[in-house]
Amino acid sequence: MKISLDWLSDFIDFTETDPQKISDAVTAYTAEVDEVEIQGQFLDHTCVGKILKISKHPDADRLSLVDVQTDQGKKRVVCGGTNLREGMRVAFAHVGATVSWHGEDVMTLEKAKIRGEKSEGMICVAEELGLETQYPDNTGTVVIDFGDGDENVGDDLRSYLGLTDTILHIDNHAITHRADLFSHIGFARECVAMGIATWKKQPLDGASLRQAQADTHNTSDTSLDFPSNELPFVCHNDIPDLIPRYCACLLEIDSLGETPDWMKRRLEATGWRSVSLPIDITNYVMMEVGMPLHSFDADDFVGDIRMRCAKKGEKITTLDGKDRELNEGAIVISDDKGIFDLLGIMGGLRSSTKDISKKLYVHAARVDPVHVRESIIAMGHRTDAGTTFEKGIPPVVCLEGLVRAVQLFLDLVPGARIVSKLEEWGDEGSPEPITVRGERVQSMLGVEIDEERATNILEDLEFTVEQETRDKIQDTNSYVLRVTPSLHRIGDIAGEHDVIEEVGRMYGFDNIEPEMPYGSTEAPKRDHRMLLLRRSLKESGFWEFLPLSLLGPDLLRKCYEDPDQAVEIENPIGEELSLMQPSTLPRLLEHAQENLKQAGGSLKTFHRGTVFAGGGDKCEELGGLFACSGPGPGPGKLKGLPLLCLKRDISLAMKAAGFEVSFEKSKEISSAAHPGRSADMVVGGEVVGQVFELHPSVIAMFELPERTAVVQCDTTLLLSLESTIVIAEKLHEFPEVSYDETIAMTHDREVAAILSKARASHELLESVDIADVYQKEGETEYQLTLRFVYRSNEKTLKEEEAKEAHATVMNIL
Repeated sequence: MKISLDWLSDFIDFTETDPQKISDAVTAYTAEVDEVEIQGQFLDHTCVGKILKISKHPDADRLSLVDVQTDQGKKRVVCGGTNLREGMRVAFAHVGATVSWHGEDVMTLEKAKIRGEKSEGMICVAEELGLETQYPDNTGTVVIDFGDGDENVGDDLRSYLGLTDTILHIDNHAITHRADLFSHIGFARECVAMGIATWKKQPLDGASLRQAQADTHNTSDTSLDFPSNELPFVCHNDIPDLIPRYCACLLEIDSLGETPDWMKRRLEATGWRSVSLPIDITNYVMMEVGMPLHSFDADDFVGDIRMRCAKKGEKITTLDGKDRELNEGAIVISDDKGIFDLLGIMGGLRSSTKDISKKLYVHAARVDPVHVRESIIAMGHRTDAGTTFEKGIPPVVCLEGLVRAVQLFLDLVPGARIVSKLEEWGDEGSPEPITVRGERVQSMLGVEIDEERATNILEDLEFTVEQETRDKIQDTNSYVLRVTPSLHRIGDIAGEHDVIEEVGRMYGFDNIEPEMPYGSTEAPKRDHRMLLLRRSLKESGFWEFLPLSLLGPDLLRKCYEDPDQAVEIENPIGEELSLMQPSTLPRLLEHAQENLKQAGGSLKTFHRGTVFAGGGDKCEELGGLFACSGPGPGPGKLKGLPLLCLKRDISLAMKAAGFEVSFEKSKEISSAAHPGRSADMVVGGEVVGQVFELHPSVIAMFELPERTAVVQCDTTLLLSLESTIVIAEKLHEFPEVSYDETIAMTHDREVAAILSKARASHELLESVDIADVYQKEGETEYQLTLRFVYRSNEKTLKEEEAKEAHATVMNIL
């Protein structure tokens, strides 16, 4: 974005005249300035000269001796120009001028002898003075030609060319959120707010312009006389949501006219090429007001015009003469003959203004920025208008832009006159008040800004500020403001944080004392018990996986769980990820179904995740699974069953984490559990989980082995319990004596009761554990083998002593 200081001076008087200081202020308060371009930087010590005489150089065929009339009298130079003629006015650089030699090396001219002849200056080509943009044909050996005659001979070249401007090159990335700054008026407002300028002629907003049009006694230059005549065609807006604001009118002209030099200079200074007066006017208004406009040749319309979205496969020939296929949904204008405008990006060639145009339809539309950006990306066609539209033009700018354009048409285009009423729909918008708290200002900016300073800053930015009454504020040292953004900041200022940012940048970030961030380097408190539990499971051969905590209703139904009891996501990616997991079981089973065949015999997995109850309560849960994909432990071998193996492994993991776990008959059985093969896990009197075999119907759903076991543990509850400290014991000094005994058992008799009774039966009994479990096929009873270990801490037991103790224990059992 290029901003002309001369152009800004139409609206403001700078209190700071140094261009570099103006640039520094703009960078500090508003947007980064990449470059300060001083026009005519090579035009010091230059003037308009007139060639009086040309003679051949005596010692060079391609050089001439030229006498030139300048502001310092007659000068003789040696020149290699190929288009020299007597009476021709040229760009002359005196000794002491700084030039770019053939557009490359910068040098200061001195008196010199060229092939034995004195030369006191230089007749210049365009690139030597940095004028190649203005005079693209006067390069190489073709010197700048101002025509013949005596007019302006001796005048300062900078003044003669009107190159007195200073251009600020603004980094577009710094203003992508500020649609109002894609204009000179927007930067004029900023300069006034930052205190480096005062208003000379403050532009009217949409409401003021509307009042000016309604006031029949208004004779100011903002008043336009729109007749009551209807347009000769009807404008249909099929997409009011995408074009919420629109202003247009019909003009008649006698001819296109010529673009005045002052307008050409300003357009060229800001990066535009002069095309024709109507196009130059629309480009000029876009740079001045920030409203891209377009003028159509109304005689090219066939029937009514319609604003709509393009259909798949539709095409348009744009102003650059290229045929473009439109993306579906692109915003276009069409008539009975077809599409003639790609709204928000580029006009069509068919409806463009021509030399013979007599009726011009001028419009200003606010187009949905998202659709404009989608079309730019889809077609790979970016324009200056599209870049401005995709920022989200404030609605108020539509009428401002149209009025300014019509004013210029009436002033500059021969015979221009308004022949229709103002065609419009939509309004300027109504920004909502935003509450701004003083303590929040201090918290976000790190500096205390009092109420008066904050109010002045916001009012300088044309915000409306109202103070809350003191009885509504609990802290008497603070303040609360109700801030209403200006119409030009609609879409940019959305909340308290945006307003505070405005206060901060205008207060001056340099005025805020920098403070290094700090933070504690103390290691956070961590509960290592979960780490020990996970590590123990891995040592037992388990694999940990990390699934999503989101799932779908179909997966829950496969687990015989009710999806209606799960917590729903308000904006799910899809149905398969529309619920929060009520337990870790569904993902365990899904993972096992997908990976069992690659497990190579058995699959042992676990994962820990957050689970959500129907009421929204959540906790951390550990889920584990043990499935044998190969042959089982063999006929009658119960000890190798997955349920008992899983029970063993989870017990070891609990012990590693400092928890003594016991297993009791389940009081409540999960819908996915086998009704006769489940147990509650009890730690410190609290049921922290359950271990069970899967129900046969669930096994069938997931195509798992017949005896697949699962454990589910509420680790939130588990870690809230007190754990025991594991203390290592020294090795035993005396040897043990062990006996294995097999006893007949029925399934209604609890093994835990037998073990508990045995362990308390004799002081020499060090431990009693299950050594093996066996059951013959078809029988209801099973054989339980227990291993009894006896030891004395005082001496080596004799066999008779051990047998006596063992007999006592067995009699009790």
